[in-house]
Amino acid sequence: MSRKYTHIGRSAGVGGWSLIELTISLFLLMAIALFGMKTMVSAFLLQSWSIGQSMTDAYAGIETAYAQREVYASLPDPRWPLYPASSPISNVTIGYTPSLRVPATAATAVQVTATVTRTYHIYTDPVTNAVSYLLESYVVYQNGQRTYCKVSKVYRDQ
Repeated sequence: MSRKYTHIGRSAGVGGWSLIELTISLFLLMAIALFGMKTMVSAFLLQSWSIGQSMTDAYAGIETAYAQREVYASLPDPRWPLYPASSPISNVTIGYTPSLRVPATAATAVQVTATVTRTYHIYTDPVTNAVSYLLESYVVYQNGQRTYCKVSKVYRDQ
């Protein structure tokens, strides 16, 4: 007695359909995994961007405070050269990003730097001959391929 089919209770065409179903299931599983991974990477990059923006905002606030504390009688100050000249670009540490290593310590945190450029404009009122100054500081931060600039402007008059 010879059997025509090698599978008990199945026809020859049923075995091919299970292979197709398995292929479709694996494709859908890979698509869902790829979507989840892209979502997590996107969230991490957004968090990194917002941390960098917060740090540059804070340092621009520090530059504003420096300019507001400047005594009017001491203006012009050598730290703020007359426009179009600008101060030498200085690299400053604006903060540290949290580390992805566990446990996170100050030694594993990543230092974030920015460049600061300062300049000022001078204005003279033609009627009263009153002199006023506009002190400007530019904090430039780079995150990957993008560059962000925060400007701090303080108007000083007598």
